[in-house]
Amino acid sequence: MNEGADDAGTARDDPVEQAREEVIQALERSAEVYGLNQSYGRLYGVLFFENEPLSLDELVEESGYAKSTVSTAMQKLNRLHLVHRRSVPGEGKKAFYEAETDFWHVVQKFLQHEVRREIDVMTRALDSAADRLDGVDDEQAQADLERIESLRTMYDRSERLLDILTSSSIDRLTGLLERLRRD
Repeated sequence: MNEGADDAGTARDDPVEQAREEVIQALERSAEVYGLNQSYGRLYGVLFFENEPLSLDELVEESGYAKSTVSTAMQKLNRLHLVHRRSVPGEGKKAFYEAETDFWHVVQKFLQHEVRREIDVMTRALDSAADRLDGVDDEQAQADLERIESLRTMYDRSERLLDILTSSSIDRLTGLLERLRRD
């Protein structure tokens, strides 16, 4: 942890602390972009620069946030695969957290869990709606069926793309896209 960061002037004069704070502030703004509280970005940033997992109490001390705020943030960040809950030998059931620093891993987990769930929900609804309209001899029903089939095609393509994105490394995908752009 950053013991000297609380001393007046110390953090302001330390280029390491200045650089860290700049990144943490950007993470706060990024959290807001994605509809999260700024505190989530700050807490992630604190963990991002730590070499060891931190307990809730250490995160409270480091951030100045209430324990309930830190606990709620860690639960949400864990669900988003941005932090991992860990146990530390000799600490009993006390929860410790560390940041996931591989952002491609975070993106892949988000795609696998959240986007895949949305595709599944929509695919089931589109299939059911198409079954209801199939054979209905009505102009509106046929127009709706065409729209449903068009949307279903988009979801089928999305699912194929999702499979590619979640099973490939970022380096492989970037290389492939660069080759495609050159062609």
